[in-house]
Amino acid sequence: MLELQLDDLEKRGINRYKAVVMAAQEARFINDQVRLGIIKAEDKPTTSALKRLFEGRVVENEEAENQG
Repeated sequence: MLELQLDDLEKRGINRYKAVVMAAQEARFINDQVRLGIIKAEDKPTTSALKRLFEGRVVENEEAENQG
């Protein structure tokens, strides 16, 4: 089971609601890459997205925030 601490994200200025949106966007991106055959999935897209988010490999999409 994946155990992640929200405190780690909050220290980087990412609240839990923004983290949900960022993880969902990353999971969609990963799922698209798997369907196109660009990458091979070892985990489910959601699990991979959360791992990447907590590793700091996911960046905020500022364009989407400015449009909303």
